Amino acid sequence: MSPTNKYDQLLMEMAGGCGSLEGVLDDFFSFLHRKTDFFVEADAELFAKKQARMGFPPGQAEKLLLSSFRKFPKKRLGGVANAGGGGGANAAANVGANAGVPLPVKAKDSDPPPNTTTTTANPTSASNPPELPPLPPLNDKGEQIPVGNGGVTDQYYWTQSLYETTVYISIPPSTSSRDLDCAIKANSVSLKYKDSSIPPILIGDFPKTVKPGESLWSLDKESSTLVLTLDKVQRTWWDCAIVGDTKIDTSKVDSTMKVDEYDAATQGAIRKIMFDQKQQRLGLPTSDDILGVSSGMSNLNIPPPPSGM
Repeated sequence: MSPTNKYDQLLMEMAGGCGSLEGVLDDFFSFLHRKTDFFVEADAELFAKKQARMGFPPGQAEKLLLSSFRKFPKKRLGGVANAGGGGGANAAANVGANAGVPLPVKAKDSDPPPNTTTTTANPTSASNPPELPPLPPLNDKGEQIPVGNGGVTDQYYWTQSLYETTVYISIPPSTSSRDLDCAIKANSVSLKYKDSSIPPILIGDFPKTVKPGESLWSLDKESSTLVLTLDKVQRTWWDCAIVGDTKIDTSKVDSTMKVDEYDAATQGAIRKIMFDQKQQRLGLPTSDDILGVSSGMSNLNIPPPPSGM
């Protein structure tokens, strides 16, 4: 999942003006409260009868908020010390003014002096791979609450959409793509070093079938991360990336799809349904009535329109 930077400049100016992350959130939710129906609640019965023209059923707005929050894995602070004991609000006040400027980190005694280089003998020596995100909370069944519609294990973390699953594996920074041998098959993956004396990185079976010809792997040297992108055969939600690893609660995934994420034929069918529903509410002719076509859509295999529309 690649982060979007379309509004970064605007948001950084907003963050600098607000002075703190709390101020950013307050201003954003104030905008939603004043200018949208995000805080409008209507009885669930009205939505069931399709009589609610705005707002959300009770609790749905909070679920939407948490769903967006959980799309992004938490970041571990790492080795940056909390100098002076400043709290989150004080630290956040510097957003905007110091954006993009790395914080100085006190060198450890074991760190090499500046202007020196460190060489590594093999992919498993020297620097350790970056740490994985913290494990998400579990439900009563011991399943992880999805993060980015995926989960976290002690070897990797993963995200998914209906169309593909992406697995992120931390590897030693000295690793080169020439050191690796990766085979993606329809039902399994084998990711290991060409040097057989080094333990394999990841070997296992997929919970569902993938398209080997459309799936690929890549090595991000900057973040020391190996990325597996798996193209699903069945457009369905996986409860794990590798069989036997910790499962996620698939009932908590964000299954909302925008209309433009469907193929062209499905988009047209969805827009037709939406138009007809609006016309019926207003007591006006449907598209079939306008065109003089008999309504025989019962045989069409049309997926349900996205929730919230």
